Amino acid sequence: FTAGWISFGAGARVVLLYYRWLGVVAVCGRMINILILLGLLAQFGFTLTLPGLAGLILTIGIGVDANVLVFERIREEMNRHRSGIETGTSGFQQAFSSILDANVTTVIAAAILFWQGSGPVQGCATVLCLGIFSSLFAALVVSRTGAEWLADKGGKAKLHMFRLFEEAKFNFLGWRKPAYALSLLLLGAGIAAVAVRGVNALGVDFTGGDLVTLSFQEKIDDGRVRSALGNLAEVAQYQRSPVGQDEILSLRTAFGNGEPAVAKLQQDFPSAGFTQIQLDKVAPIVGEELKKNALIALILGVVGIFLYVAWRFEPAFAIGAIVALIHDVFISLGVFVLLGRERSLPMVGAILAVAGYSINDTIVIFDRIRETFRGGLHGNKAEAMNLAINQTLSRTLMTSATTFLAVLVLFLFGGRVINDFALILLIGIVVGTYSSIFIASPIALLAGGRKK
Repeated sequence: FTAGWISFGAGARVVLLYYRWLGVVAVCGRMINILILLGLLAQFGFTLTLPGLAGLILTIGIGVDANVLVFERIREEMNRHRSGIETGTSGFQQAFSSILDANVTTVIAAAILFWQGSGPVQGCATVLCLGIFSSLFAALVVSRTGAEWLADKGGKAKLHMFRLFEEAKFNFLGWRKPAYALSLLLLGAGIAAVAVRGVNALGVDFTGGDLVTLSFQEKIDDGRVRSALGNLAEVAQYQRSPVGQDEILSLRTAFGNGEPAVAKLQQDFPSAGFTQIQLDKVAPIVGEELKKNALIALILGVVGIFLYVAWRFEPAFAIGAIVALIHDVFISLGVFVLLGRERSLPMVGAILAVAGYSINDTIVIFDRIRETFRGGLHGNKAEAMNLAINQTLSRTLMTSATTFLAVLVLFLFGGRVINDFALILLIGIVVGTYSSIFIASPIALLAGGRKK
């Protein structure tokens, strides 16, 4: 909850500085969004698990995206010399298509996560689904009312905002070959890390067994710890939180050996003061079932999103979106394993959240590309795509910055239990922003050929 308040305050400060009076409208909308979401959770009697709390804080971060889309459209409409009321109304109308497509794809990912997941993961999916609906209400009703009230009382002067990358003319598609090379390098490094670590890269959620976390007063050399435990423990290692919290000892044992291993250490090293903090027990057959369900959820999520994007756009765009999504999932997992972390059940929730964020970002850019094509722009497809990416660059960076900031707070202050969850989201936000610009559109261009 501390992370939630800090996250809200940090995001609000960024929005207020950038959008000024419209930022006040966005902050009020976010507050109402959170109240509605918590009210829905209470109304239906849902229990807020730690992954669910992570989903709540993620909702706070991405809830501003709809407002950012609208405000960027308002900025464009202001340049057409319309009145304040016309500017506000037109901004909401122009942004609606992007908001709808981006959130429907995220709902698809979250719904499949709920369908195929287990308790904690279902909690994250529930909060994400409800959060999307409350965010849409807050943006399309509350924020619209506030923006039109501002325009009515203060005219266009109250709608002015900070301008960033407004006249950007970067040749993003011209950098696609170096981007492909970087992506292949990261994918190769991730695959190598998974191959080297093997089953050690999987947590007990998937392999079965006991995972014990111990605190201590005196640090015993890890070689002596492993020697004392012998065959009782498969893995025994000290871990320190990246945010400077106390060091802990982590043991992974066969199913049922966790408590005997703790007793053995307490007997052999009484001066160390080993104290059990947490014990997770997963039977091997349950681990196999969880692994299978996680794989099914990812496959079904990809298929569902592909079908929706192909229906709303065209197959070439769907191919670009899915390649970018799979790119983000595999690179995020690879970097996560490279950093020495283990894949566990909550990671399925984090990965599908990454997939939802990735597709959200990609769809917003694709929606502008579609609009550019329909506008009858003279030139080739690559020029039209570059124009669309540049036009949405301010929105892309603003949304990514506020979401990254929200999850960074979760990573720093959310505690050890959801530290891994937050880390993979941080990786996913960076990779998703990169792929939506440098991977999705070039792949769509390649898949669509050179036809008009």
